[in-house]
Amino acid sequence: MNRRTITQWLGAALVAFVAAAVSVAFPPAPLLALQMALLAVAGALFVAGGLTDRVRWSLLAGLGNVALGLSLVVSGVTTLEDGGTADYAYAALVAVGGLTLAAIGVLYVVEHEAFDTAP
Repeated sequence: MNRRTITQWLGAALVAFVAAAVSVAFPPAPLLALQMALLAVAGALFVAGGLTDRVRWSLLAGLGNVALGLSLVVSGVTTLEDGGTADYAYAALVAVGGLTLAAIGVLYVVEHEAFDTAP
């Protein structure tokens, strides 16, 4: 399997997960709705990156990584309701992870030399 195929299957799994999660938690809370929308966008971009040859696949995969990273940041923000120290630590760690994933996505978009983005 090449990277495009793996990206395509990951995207399909994200879209299926979002469909299942929204059907279970309908109507979702505003932050959960934002997180699910970002996951759906990431999944759609991953699927498109795996299928199309009209646009560079690493551009679509990079934008998908940015959306996935932002959904992680939103996930960390949703844990701050109780306000405990552990909640702040968890939110900070998840935000760092999400922003790191978003930064990797940006590097995919600009075709940074550190990443082999050949199909």
